[in-house]
Amino acid sequence: MKIPETIGTLTMVVLLGLAAAAQQKQAPAHPNGGGASPGASAAPMMVVDSFTHDFGEVKAGTPLRFAFKIKNEGKADLLINGVSPG
Repeated sequence: MKIPETIGTLTMVVLLGLAAAAQQKQAPAHPNGGGASPGASAAPMMVVDSFTHDFGEVKAGTPLRFAFKIKNEGKADLLINGVSPG
């Protein structure tokens, strides 16, 4: 019977689609909670111009590089302890 396999496959596709859609909506511009309140002016505040970059069509084996611009608009030091590719 192929009906259970088809239902299982469709369920997995829907769940993966929902997970991908949820991840696309989670791109905070200010990881420290958004706008600074008057009492939190001493905290660091990371601001990133863009969280994504599209290289367009690229031939296989072509090395790619892009620098994301990150600013600290807070008063304290901004410590970035780790970075990983997405």
